[in-house]
Amino acid sequence: MADDNGIITLGQDGMISKWTRNASNQNHWQWAKLLDAGKEECISFTYNRDRLAVAFPRFGVRVWVWIKGTWQPQRSILRQNVTCIKFVEDGEALLGGTSDGVLWYCQVPNGTLRAYAFLKAKMHDVSPNGTQALVSQVGARAHLVSIQGMDRKGKIEQVYAINGDSTSDAKQSTPAVFVNGGRSVVFHSRESSCLVWNKTKGEVLSGLDHGDNEQTQAVAGFDRASHSYIVTGTAQGLLSWWNSPPDQ
Repeated sequence: MADDNGIITLGQDGMISKWTRNASNQNHWQWAKLLDAGKEECISFTYNRDRLAVAFPRFGVRVWVWIKGTWQPQRSILRQNVTCIKFVEDGEALLGGTSDGVLWYCQVPNGTLRAYAFLKAKMHDVSPNGTQALVSQVGARAHLVSIQGMDRKGKIEQVYAINGDSTSDAKQSTPAVFVNGGRSVVFHSRESSCLVWNKTKGEVLSGLDHGDNEQTQAVAGFDRASHSYIVTGTAQGLLSWWNSPPDQ
């Protein structure tokens, strides 16, 4: 949440919840229901202060806006097979991806959906950062896409992939994320290493080695003052904090 004092979650049952810390006991979290998104299969959601959106592969994207103390439904985006969504432009628009590889943009609540790029393979995450977005796809591949310009067309600027890795639908890596002030990218795991790439050149800078049988499943990057850090989590429960490697 914007005040850094809580988190918003989406459950498999379609329940959107808010967890906030107790002011008198920081180790105690309070739960509150925000809304019931619906019983259809939901696969992704995004939140921005007074806006929520949930993607339903069979139905489309439902949007809610906080108005006069309640979450009020807005016009839905009737695009099937949506697999990932993120708010952009401070919540004024959505950036999304589909199972058939379409990267799209739509202003909310009353915009027209426009295709940005056609990337062929199923998308499982999109991470916007200013005028660029990282699109993670099955087949252990990610694209850096420009998302600016009056024509609203995305331009593929870089591809992150390891030669020889499988491109089958069964191969899915951790989502690509920006780190090191947006100059580097963390994407893909090989054995126990999580790879850090030079964003512009598309070259591997280093690997974050977690040790034997530790498969990375979550990555986050953050910057503080002049320092940049990476946090990784593995399926076995190991949480690691790293200094970001230089981007050269």
